[in-house]
Amino acid sequence: MSQNYYKPCKEFDECNELIQKYFLTKQYEKCFEGHLKLAKNGYPLAECQVGYFYYDGLGVERDLEKSFYWTERAAKHGDRDAQNNLAELFYAEGVVVEKDTEKVKEWYKKAAINGHAEALEKCRTLGIEVDL
Repeated sequence: MSQNYYKPCKEFDECNELIQKYFLTKQYEKCFEGHLKLAKNGYPLAECQVGYFYYDGLGVERDLEKSFYWTERAAKHGDRDAQNNLAELFYAEGVVVEKDTEKVKEWYKKAAINGHAEALEKCRTLGIEVDL
């Protein structure tokens, strides 16, 4: 489990800058807009953030369907937080999608394999074998 989950790159720096400049100062709309631009270009960390903004209604009107879309997109692109969120917030709770125990297990397992500590703990609790 590496601290350097995302490799240094221009997009990673931009995401961090958006958080420092706008999120921490509660300028959520500007933070959302910056992440959306990066997300539309397929950067998984930004896709996950956009899903989060839509889920909580930060800087944008709350929209659970758009949140699911962006969270799933990020999860499929390998973002471990999105994978965990897909399991925990959507499939386990039946938000936007039907409750689906198999999907919950699938996404927790993927997140755990990618080093998500909470997902690994969930896998242990649910009896899901994870080869790290």
